[in-house]
Amino acid sequence: MRFIAFLFLVFSPFAAADEVSEVRAFFEEFVELGKSFDAEVAELYSPDARIMTLRDGTDRIEVTGSQWREMIRKMMPVAERRGDTSSYSNVQMNAHGEGFRVSALRSSAIKCVDDSDYYLDVEREGDQWVIVEEYSETVSLSRCEPSKELAESLSEVRETMRPHLPLDLDADTRLESVEVVGSALIYNQRLHTVAASEVSQDKAEAILKQIGVQNACGTAEVAALIRDGATVRYATVGRHGERLATVDISPGFCSVFAQ
Repeated sequence: MRFIAFLFLVFSPFAAADEVSEVRAFFEEFVELGKSFDAEVAELYSPDARIMTLRDGTDRIEVTGSQWREMIRKMMPVAERRGDTSSYSNVQMNAHGEGFRVSALRSSAIKCVDDSDYYLDVEREGDQWVIVEEYSETVSLSRCEPSKELAESLSEVRETMRPHLPLDLDADTRLESVEVVGSALIYNQRLHTVAASEVSQDKAEAILKQIGVQNACGTAEVAALIRDGATVRYATVGRHGERLATVDISPGFCSVFAQ
């Protein structure tokens, strides 16, 4: 027994060091696949993984690994057109649960924000490492400073619309205000014949997203702003001012929509 215990004490640090090297190589592969917009990064996630995102400090989103893999494959072309990449610094790897936790400072190229609470947990499945949990924090609107030309164009749209507001767009929809926040052009509108309690929020969001994409990408002037780096947001509330849906049309979406 003493000999076995001695072997464990001698060799376990080396085994741990080997695992750390494997996890480091795994994370480097994860980063490189993301930077090259390779949808095969989806295969690094366990189907049963928990993917958690905190958006704007309050909006918590959680999906399974299977759902996330599907979303990656669907949205990777959009990410590539937008140049949506992340860089990682201050990377640390520590034993956690049945595997390791990789924590890092994640910096978004298109949002100009840093996420200091980012981590992913990896465990072995058979002879390979997989991601079993990932946590990130983000913002819905970019905090990057727009170019002078884009800022002037967005301001011009806002000032042109201001004298005509509020404006009834149709029998149900009233455009109440237009705002500019950084590189975002925000249309605040109200469905004054509909209350949030009367419709499914998921259904309302899907319908309003389809309409928003058609309106933004189908209007030459607005599509040009998006190509130049603007995000067009349609923030829609119901009859009593309750949120129905927020739809963001970001750079890259219109080119995918046109295909």
